[in-house]
Amino acid sequence: MRVLFFVLLLFAFMPAAVAADKSDRKVLYWYDPMVPGQKFDKPGKSPFMDMDLVPFYEDEASGEAGTPENAIKIDPAYIQSLGVKTAEVTHHDFGRSIRAFGKIAPSTRLEYAVDVRTKGWIVDLPVDAVGDTVKKGDLLFTYYSPDLMTAQSDFLIGSKIGGAEQRLRLYGMDNKAITELKKRGKFFEETPFYAPADGTVSMLNVRKGAYVNEGGSVLKLQDFSRLWVNADVPVKDVQFLAVGTPATVTVPETGDRYETTVDFIHPVNDPVSRTVMVRLILDNPDGTLKPDTYVDAVFNAAVQSRLAVPEEAVLYGGMGAYVIESAGDGYFRPVMVKTGITADGLTEIKSGLKHGQRIVTSGQFMLDAESNLRGGFSSMDHNMDNMEMEHGHE
Repeated sequence: MRVLFFVLLLFAFMPAAVAADKSDRKVLYWYDPMVPGQKFDKPGKSPFMDMDLVPFYEDEASGEAGTPENAIKIDPAYIQSLGVKTAEVTHHDFGRSIRAFGKIAPSTRLEYAVDVRTKGWIVDLPVDAVGDTVKKGDLLFTYYSPDLMTAQSDFLIGSKIGGAEQRLRLYGMDNKAITELKKRGKFFEETPFYAPADGTVSMLNVRKGAYVNEGGSVLKLQDFSRLWVNADVPVKDVQFLAVGTPATVTVPETGDRYETTVDFIHPVNDPVSRTVMVRLILDNPDGTLKPDTYVDAVFNAAVQSRLAVPEEAVLYGGMGAYVIESAGDGYFRPVMVKTGITADGLTEIKSGLKHGQRIVTSGQFMLDAESNLRGGFSSMDHNMDNMEMEHGHE
């Protein structure tokens, strides 16, 4: 039905072409465009359809001098009425587009656990809710611990003894607290614990006055300024990815897009989903991105220079893929091609075309219909066989 539509549309434009064809050209026979295999020795009405028979000229069969092989000539006015546009076959840098679903997650490299190494009590708790944000060096809580006071006293008495300061660090005191201890010259009854980095309280296990056992976890800080995207990539596509492969992450709800690269490819696959987790990193300085948000990831893999044409220029038929070449001087012909990957609106051409040739990117369906009517595909089977032989020797 599609071919019938284009043939009928083709003849809607025929007056311009017919008018340009009034010359002394020799007619070999007449035919019905809907039944091109049936020939008639004189003009008239078609016995098959309610339309006039169309002349088939001698120069269309034998080819005029300099006529490209397997080509048909289209009147310039007809070309314009069809809206024919062409483009040059050239090389482009692009690769295979691999799509995957992903989920934003906090970076475990930017998570900080604040624990206590001796039993005691939380005395003061300035940071008392999940979601509180702190800067490095802010006071998190003060801690009353007899064992920790004893360690500080031992440090002040024998601070010149090797390992005394290290013992305090093992108890959880940081540089800021130890410096304050040295200045005051006496132990803290309520030892201060400070934030090791900028972050947000993501877990809080205590309340003011709570008792904590030795090794107890008090809270966790998470820096959300950099996040991970864990994308599930099909096993069959992972082979094309490597650390550093460019990727684009899109948040479907907002349409926001982020450019990044592959940071890590997990060494094992999920046997149920048949996917491999691939990690990406996103900068999030303003906190716009939120953990547990689902995103789409597109990887631009195996980027290299490829001979390519616009995706819409490639037609597909029973014999395979082909394009309509603009051979110059109004001549057009179908050319069988071997295609590769399609990405970024381009289709890779592995054989059949060369750099610099011109192909039709718009109006090719009408030219394709005209080529069929005039027998333009007569030698395409032969060309296809030659391409397969060449491909077999590669």
